[in-house]
Amino acid sequence: MTAPLKFGYLIPTREAVMRAPDGRADIGRMIELAVRAEQGAFDSVWIGDSIFARPRFEALTTLAAITARTQRVELGTAVYLTPLRHPVPLAQTVGNLDLLSGGRFLFGIGIGPGAAAVRAEYAACGTDYRYSGERQEEGLRIMKGLWTGQPFTFEGKHFQIRNATLHPLPARPGGPPVLLAGASERPLRRAAQYGDGWLPISHDPQEFSENWKKLQEYSAQAGRDPAKLMRVLYVTLNVSSDVARAGTESEAFLEGYYGAMHKQIARTQAIFAGEPEACADFIRAFATAGATHFIVRFSSSDQEPQMDRFVAEVVPRLNSSTKSLPG
Repeated sequence: MTAPLKFGYLIPTREAVMRAPDGRADIGRMIELAVRAEQGAFDSVWIGDSIFARPRFEALTTLAAITARTQRVELGTAVYLTPLRHPVPLAQTVGNLDLLSGGRFLFGIGIGPGAAAVRAEYAACGTDYRYSGERQEEGLRIMKGLWTGQPFTFEGKHFQIRNATLHPLPARPGGPPVLLAGASERPLRRAAQYGDGWLPISHDPQEFSENWKKLQEYSAQAGRDPAKLMRVLYVTLNVSSDVARAGTESEAFLEGYYGAMHKQIARTQAIFAGEPEACADFIRAFATAGATHFIVRFSSSDQEPQMDRFVAEVVPRLNSSTKSLPG
């Protein structure tokens, strides 16, 4: 029997919806949204990452707060920019979060787009975006080495450590699952060689399917079983029976989030606004292409109604057709 699809909720951590009436950041509502997601049909909650390019709550500390208010849902980053940080203290923080959550953490990592704001963010953190892929790979190898609990030595271009032993260890042996973003050759090969899963942004099911086939080939070349890789897709939805309103609201949300880049983003990400049945069809097409876990960002300032509609009107349509999907 095919495993049911999983659904995650991306918690808003930077939009205007996260502002309290006095203008300060509304941490209380953000945590309540996470609790609401757990009480509904969501299997996971996720938080994005940025320091200066798109300022928001820091992902790992925020998830630590959410850990204390939840018990069931998995907690993930979508995605955390590991090249901005040194991997040794990051390994300790991530391992501790996995321990605090009882082994519920999913470590989605990426390098971010090459936009000017992101490059400036890297420079402000004392590193060069040109080497972000190299730093990501070295950092991942170091973190996984430290999570074994055994003395670990690493000599790389960007990082060198000698005979280091990390304690306390994460809840799960070897650390939390690491999901790598990206769909070009180098990120796919890193995911095949070192990752536990794949967390891409794909515009349409065909793009996802083609890249998934490449990842399977690279995994086989690396001597790893691609069937064991988690396949998580980031999608943006606005669920409404008023199709025209859904489209207008979604476009306004994306323009407010990305500024002038919103039209470009719409050509590269999985974005859909429409009736529940059409939203289910949109997700089902990606599931047929190979995705098994969906992170849903709702492109609306009214998060709670969107969550409720998705749970009540979209998820049941998808669950009823799960048996026909490939494993």
